[in-house]
Amino acid sequence: MATKGNKKTNYEANEAFLQYEEEIVTHPTYAGMPDLRHDNGTIQWEAPSNRGSGAFQFSHDKRYRWWVEKAREIGISVNEDKWISKVAKTIHPTKQHPCKVCGQVMDIRYCYLSSNFIKRVQKLSFYDGSVEMEETTHILDFVTAFVDTYGDVAYDSLPGLLKCTQVKEFPNLHHDLSSWTSWIEKSYIPKEPSMLGPGAMSNAPDRLDGFHTFNRCCRSTADKGRSKENLASYSTDRRAFENWSDGNWITANKLMGYINSNPNMKKEHCANEKNGGHHLRPCSADHIGPISLGFCHRPEFQFLCKPCNSAKNNRMYFTDVLHLIEVEKYGETVATWYANPIWQKCKGKVTDKESALRLSRVMRDNRNVAMMILADFIDRNEFLFLFTLLNLEYADYDYNIVPGTIKINQQIVTVDFSRKASTLRYVNIQKTRKIRVAFSSLSEYSKKENRNGYTFTNANIEALKKQSFDILSNINDNMKNLNMSLIAALSDEERIDAEIETFLSMIDYTALKHTQEFIDVKDRLNQIMELVAQELYSNWDAPRYSRETTDE
Repeated sequence: MATKGNKKTNYEANEAFLQYEEEIVTHPTYAGMPDLRHDNGTIQWEAPSNRGSGAFQFSHDKRYRWWVEKAREIGISVNEDKWISKVAKTIHPTKQHPCKVCGQVMDIRYCYLSSNFIKRVQKLSFYDGSVEMEETTHILDFVTAFVDTYGDVAYDSLPGLLKCTQVKEFPNLHHDLSSWTSWIEKSYIPKEPSMLGPGAMSNAPDRLDGFHTFNRCCRSTADKGRSKENLASYSTDRRAFENWSDGNWITANKLMGYINSNPNMKKEHCANEKNGGHHLRPCSADHIGPISLGFCHRPEFQFLCKPCNSAKNNRMYFTDVLHLIEVEKYGETVATWYANPIWQKCKGKVTDKESALRLSRVMRDNRNVAMMILADFIDRNEFLFLFTLLNLEYADYDYNIVPGTIKINQQIVTVDFSRKASTLRYVNIQKTRKIRVAFSSLSEYSKKENRNGYTFTNANIEALKKQSFDILSNINDNMKNLNMSLIAALSDEERIDAEIETFLSMIDYTALKHTQEFIDVKDRLNQIMELVAQELYSNWDAPRYSRETTDE
């Protein structure tokens, strides 16, 4: 491990970069590099051409001659354009470069979205902001998320998005993700297309490895980080993450993206279009059980036009309740763990439009109580337990819509999926996004001085909460350390995604979910929500829920 020596810039090198420096100077590829170390043993990483005096006054010239010899050794002519950049990229042993400022590791190749590429995507008629794009987004991550969200129409748009001076012709790859990502990796990226940019710019011989110390992430004067605007760009699943919803969120997002982008789906009429009336098209995918009331984020949606979808908000139609009851008969779970007790107690009381609205009000209060309880865990810094409630395991699989299985019955869409273990890089991106959104939303909730909405507790609930916190306070030291690591990752606003990914690499999520202490605490939370459900059920006829008005 390198030690911190003389500070050469306004930025003190982070540990990742210091370790990288030591790995580079000891790698056989860079053998013979002149003037490697200062007298105190620290590495002389930078050799600027304008150094006017000192023992290393001529290091720049010496290193330039080293790069000339290296070019000849590997067969690159020094008469070629950008020859020294080509040499630096060719000999680099890993093609991975940590940023000196923040430590984020990026590919030195042309892998990241350019501003022009992002503009092209934003101009697509079907793009609705569901897929994140930044100039630090890797093209393979983007393409995977893009086709995962929008399906066939995304595949069809890829040639137009990727076309540039360097790449004008495209192979016939059909709609196959593996083929596209393989071609991009092996054929497109090596051509250094103008639609992409490198993670680190070439800077030989000024820098020992031939690359700028600041990566693409910190190239500007201020790191862009995770802005509120970026966080607000999610549209397909952010509410599900905010509400800590159960359900296969991967398949649900895929079907939602398919409905919202497929031309044939856009021709379908609104489920409320009856008696010769006409509702505006295209329609969008509506959760039959609103996730804002605690229902699962499942791959089943109904078509609603924009005005109907907006008017429905977090209410339930009578037909919604009847449909969900019918779905349950086939073994499907429709309500998230915290909403299931009140759903099971009250669904049988729904007999018409008014009672369906009454159930919506009851479940809304139930959801508020549940979020307040989860926020208490945030306040007590019990993040690791909450982490096990996020159902991250769904992202370990790659799901594809089985051709010919899309069914539309009474304007309700269902589909069959094939499943296989995922080997895609997008796995951790999906998990990271869900973790970030879920915890940031809950943290904001926990910080509110006045939590609006219904509240309820009693002695039994408080006792169960105390038992839960006592159990978590006695977990082993390894679990306590993991909890602190997760807190630290979520607290680093500038590098939150990278830190979460690092945390994910440290844990076995399945094993974590089966930790006995976490199972015991989840059992107590279920007991708490049963008590809440009993209270709410007993107030079914109270004015709060039985009022006639629907203007809410």
